[in-house]
Amino acid sequence: MQETILHYFQNIANPFLDSFFSLATMLGEQYVIIAVITWVYWNISKKDGFILTYLFLISTLVNSLLKIAFHTQRPFQALEEIAGKRVHTATGYSFPSGHTQGATTMFTTLALMIKKLWFWLIVMVLSVLVAVSRVYLGVHWPVDVLFGLIFGLLVPLILYSFLSRAFEDKEKFNKILYFTLIVIYFFAAVLLILNHFVLENPLDYSGYFKLLGVATGAIAGFLLEESKYPYQIEASFGIKFLRYLIGISTTIGIMIGFKVLLPEAELSDYIRYLLVGVWISGLYPIVGLKLGIFKLTN
Repeated sequence: MQETILHYFQNIANPFLDSFFSLATMLGEQYVIIAVITWVYWNISKKDGFILTYLFLISTLVNSLLKIAFHTQRPFQALEEIAGKRVHTATGYSFPSGHTQGATTMFTTLALMIKKLWFWLIVMVLSVLVAVSRVYLGVHWPVDVLFGLIFGLLVPLILYSFLSRAFEDKEKFNKILYFTLIVIYFFAAVLLILNHFVLENPLDYSGYFKLLGVATGAIAGFLLEESKYPYQIEASFGIKFLRYLIGISTTIGIMIGFKVLLPEAELSDYIRYLLVGVWISGLYPIVGLKLGIFKLTN
């Protein structure tokens, strides 16, 4: 059944659909995710922005652990007749789809924030579009995207209301963040032990350590900013646009610049993504206070 679906998409492939689904799949890629999260976090609501960030990271960390646990091959790796497209976005293992799960988590969280039926309809269409794009491009099995959709939907549906209430209690919310760090580093330690001391064939856990880095940075930056330099969102649209333009440019600069400067290694990726996380949630707002594009909370 899965191979039949893959062959169907292979048979109807043409340059227009290649371009269309390549664009659709970008909705689940890191630059689009960062662009959306930072706009919400810097310009709409710090609370909603950080909860969006947290839920996306939790969802994708779980996704990464599931990928490692199942370590399945992708269609273009398992089937000679399947020509994978945009394969540079298909790193690590196949099940479940990270693009689908991450995009669905982000869109669903936004829908829970906006609370409009029309936006829910858009969310459903975009999530399914990302899922279909991954199968069309030959980088995921249908079951990968099905479970990506399910997990991506369940994470915000289960956690959003709880986190939204917990955010109002600073001490409780901080405990949640510290507990989160303990849990994700526990799994990191397990993976390191398995790869270096137990398994004969090492597992590819590079994706998990990138997410570990950005989660650590995002949480650390948020805790620093909240405790020392709490900022407020309110500003004119011109100021908001300027702060976003500066912030997103420097964020991309960090991602690209440190990739060039640092050697290719798992530790380098961890450091690079940690810097991205701490910059977005903490250091940039602090710098923005000095530049006058953010203001301290009264």
